[in-house]
Amino acid sequence: MNMKRNSRVAITVFLGFSAFAGAATLTTDPLTKLPIIPTASGEMIGGNDPTQLPETQMCKSKMQANFYTVNTGKLSATVAWYAAQLPGFHKAYAYGVDRSQDSFYNADRTVAVSITGARGKDGEDVNASSIVYAHFLPGLTEKEMVSLNASHLVCE
Repeated sequence: MNMKRNSRVAITVFLGFSAFAGAATLTTDPLTKLPIIPTASGEMIGGNDPTQLPETQMCKSKMQANFYTVNTGKLSATVAWYAAQLPGFHKAYAYGVDRSQDSFYNADRTVAVSITGARGKDGEDVNASSIVYAHFLPGLTEKEMVSLNASHLVCE
């Protein structure tokens, strides 16, 4: 009788895991087509699908963005991974409200990846907490793009 019960439990657990096995883990962000760090996790169950943020006006540009909650470990390792994956991208850094913000953006400033650290002191190697992939149309100016990391947006 106990063996029969254990078999039912094992089958139930197996079927439960099988239901989630079909959820694909994304390797690129669907919006920007840029690589996603392999340890990024959106919803804990069902893969790493992003949260689509509402379309927003940023200066004279329309912004679409995908938000990922991450479990990538230390911020320095996450930033280094993106630096290696995004050759030719520019990098911006800012610190505010007890969090660091590292962003990578392309030459025409139409695509950006922004990594936010957990709360900590400036320069402290905290864990990464979120990553946002953004698309701007038309592209932002250099000053506008860099100001996205700061506590206030500067539009030209």
